Amino acid sequence: MMVKDGFLQKRLSLLKGYKPQWFVLADDGYLNYFSEKPKDEAQKPKGKMLLLLSDTMIKKDKVSFTVTSASNNVFRLRADSSEKRNKWVEAINDVRVKLYNRMFKGFYDNGERQLIETDLDQENDRKEIDDVAQQDDDGIIAVAETNIASLFQTRTTPFLAVGAIDFGTTYSGCAFSTVQNFKTNPLQINTFQLDHKNVSSFKTPTVLLLTPEGKFHSFGATAESHYVTLVRKEEANEWYYFNRFKMELYKNKELRRNMVLNDVGGKPMKAMLVFAFCIEFIKDLVLDKLKASIHGLEDDDVHWVVTVPAIWNEQARQFMIEASAKAGIEKDNLTLALEPECAAMFCRYLAIDKKKDGDEMELKAFDENARFMVVDLGGGTIDITMSEVLSTGQLREIYNATGGPWGGNYINDQIMKTLKEVIGWKVIRKFQDEDYDDYLEVLRQIEQIKRGMDNDSDYSVSIPKEHLQNIQVPDSYKQYVQVKKKSITLSASLMQKIFSTSVDSMIKHIEKLLQREEACSVSTILLVGGYSSSKVIQSAFREKFEKKFRIIIPLTPDMIVLKGAVITGHRVEAIVGRVAKYHYGLGLSSTGVSSHRISIVEDEEKMFFSLIKKGQTITVGEVVTQYEIVLKAKSRWANLEMYTSKDDNPKTIIDNEHFTKIGSIRVKLPQFKKESILILTISYDETEFKVVATDKNTGQCFVGTCRFLEKEIDHNSS
Repeated sequence: MMVKDGFLQKRLSLLKGYKPQWFVLADDGYLNYFSEKPKDEAQKPKGKMLLLLSDTMIKKDKVSFTVTSASNNVFRLRADSSEKRNKWVEAINDVRVKLYNRMFKGFYDNGERQLIETDLDQENDRKEIDDVAQQDDDGIIAVAETNIASLFQTRTTPFLAVGAIDFGTTYSGCAFSTVQNFKTNPLQINTFQLDHKNVSSFKTPTVLLLTPEGKFHSFGATAESHYVTLVRKEEANEWYYFNRFKMELYKNKELRRNMVLNDVGGKPMKAMLVFAFCIEFIKDLVLDKLKASIHGLEDDDVHWVVTVPAIWNEQARQFMIEASAKAGIEKDNLTLALEPECAAMFCRYLAIDKKKDGDEMELKAFDENARFMVVDLGGGTIDITMSEVLSTGQLREIYNATGGPWGGNYINDQIMKTLKEVIGWKVIRKFQDEDYDDYLEVLRQIEQIKRGMDNDSDYSVSIPKEHLQNIQVPDSYKQYVQVKKKSITLSASLMQKIFSTSVDSMIKHIEKLLQREEACSVSTILLVGGYSSSKVIQSAFREKFEKKFRIIIPLTPDMIVLKGAVITGHRVEAIVGRVAKYHYGLGLSSTGVSSHRISIVEDEEKMFFSLIKKGQTITVGEVVTQYEIVLKAKSRWANLEMYTSKDDNPKTIIDNEHFTKIGSIRVKLPQFKKESILILTISYDETEFKVVATDKNTGQCFVGTCRFLEKEIDHNSS
C-alpha cells in the first residue's frame, strides 16, 4: 500500500546534481523512486531503500534532508518547501516505527516502544529540527535482531550487469558484462577505448581537466589534448589540471574528507571532488554502453566494482567508497576489490576455461588447493598477495597483502630527472610551457622505453632541436649520455642503474615473503599490471625465481585486473578469507576494562585492547570479536577509538610512535533511563569492518559504524 508519493529533488551525482524524481513511500518499508510518476504499481523503480534501521537527518536550510540506510547508503533530498519536507520526514518516520512494531511486535514493553517513538518524533518538532541538524550523521538504532549478518545485507534487488572501474595512478580503464553473458561464458567481458584520442590502448591517462570555475571539462587523453591548446593560448593557468594524483591516498597517512590536492599550477581543489569527477566520467561511459545493449536498463540495475591497491589502509578505502557515492554509485551497488585478487580471480576462471577446452597450458597453478602469489605492478605501487584456491572456486588469503611504492612511475621520474639535469631545469620548464604537446610526447616515449627496454640496449628520446642547442653535458653524465641534434641517447648502463632501485627493492621484498612458512606451498608467481610489461622486470623475475617457481605473465597484463574485477562483481563472496596486516584494537583506559567488559572513562592514559591480531586469519562476514560496554544513564553515543600497530608484539600503552589511530567506532543510541550494557559485535565484510551493538537487557540491536575519515563531508557542497 502506498503511504505517500510525489516529486522530490534527489542528488544523483556530482555531475548531474539534484534532479526531480518521483518518490513512493510504501507501507512495506521501502522508499522507492522513479524518473517520473509510475504508470502502474508493477513498474520497476529506478532505485529503492529499505527504511529498517534507517536514519532521517534534517538540514538547516529548511528544505533539505537525508535518509541513510543501515548499510550507510544515503538519499540526499530536497522538497519545494519546509512544509512539504516536514510532511515527508513525518511520513518516513511513521512508516519506520510501524515497520519496527510490525516486525517485532511483543518484543518490547510499552516503555521501550515509547522510547523509540519519542526519539523519532523529536525530529518533527521545529525547535528540535535545528538541534538535530547539528548532530553527526550516524545510523540510528531501533530494532531487535538476532542474525547479525542480516543487518548489513546490501542488495535488495538482483542486478543485470557488472561494471568495473580500474582507477590507476597513470592509466585508467573500464570493463563490463551482463549477468546473462556471465552465465554462458564468464570470460565474455567487454572492454572499450575510453576516448578517441588514445586509440592505441583500452586505457587512457588518469588526467582530469576542470574549468576555471571548478566544473568538469574532460578526462584522459582528451584532457591532455585540450590542455595543450590552453597552454598555446596562455590560458592554462586559469584551469585546473590534475595528473598522477592517486598516490596521494597512499602517501597521506592521516586522510581527511576535506583533503586538498594541488593541480600542476599549485591551485587547490578538494580531493574528494577530483576523484569523484573521474569515477563518474568513466561510470557514465559504461552505462551508455550497457543501456544501448539492454533495453530499459536503470542505473540501479548495475553493480559496480572499483579496484584499489591491496596495501591501501582503511582510510584510503573509505575515501574511495565516498568518492564513488558522490559519483552516483550508491553504496548498496558498490564493491571495493583488491587489485591483485581481481587478477587472481580472472586467472582462476581462465584456468577453468582452458581445462574445458582440453588445453592445460601453465594454468594448473589455479586448480583446487593450489597456492600462488600475485604481483600487481602498477604505476604507483607494487601490490603482492598470496592466495589458495578452495574447492568452491573462491580464494582465501594465506598471508596479508603487502607491497610498496616501487611502481613504474619511479622509472619514468628517474629518466625525466636525468633529462632535466642534462638539459637544464630552466630549459625543461621553458619546453614544458611553450611546447606542451611535444613535452607530452617525450613523456609517452619514456613510458615506451620503460616497457620495451632490453638490458643491453641504448635508448634515445626525441626532443625538438631548439631545446638542445648549446647543451653541455655535465661531467657526471658524460659516460652515460649523448646529446645529438634532435635526441638524447641514454646508455644501457645508465638505464640499468635507473631500474635497479625499483627492481632490487621488490625482488628483495618478494624473496623475504617466499621464505615465510605460509609460502612453503606456493608454486606460481603471476605478474600483472602495466609495469609487468617491462622486459627488465620480466627478465629479473625469471632470473631470480624461475628455477623454483612457475612464472606466468599474461599477454595483456594491464587488462587482467579489470577483467577479474568484473568476475569478482558477479561472484558472491569471491574472497572468503583474509589475513590481518596489522594488530587492530581499541584505545581504552585500563581502569575501564575488566575482561571483555568496558566502562567509558575519559581523560586517562589509553591502553591497547586487541580486536584482531596481526597475521590472524579473518573469515569474511564472520564475527571477529565481542566486547561488553557499560553506558551510564542518558548516554547518547558510544564512541570508541580504533588503533593499529605494525609491531609483531605491540606495546600495552598507546603512543604516537608505535600506534596509528585509524578511526572510531560510533553507535548512536536512544536515551537510556538507567545504566545499560551493550554487547559490541564486530565483523569483517570484504574490505570493511561492520559493527552491531546489542542492549544486553532488552535485546535491542543498534547499527554502528567504523569511521576511518575524521572530518564529515559537507553534504551541501558540490
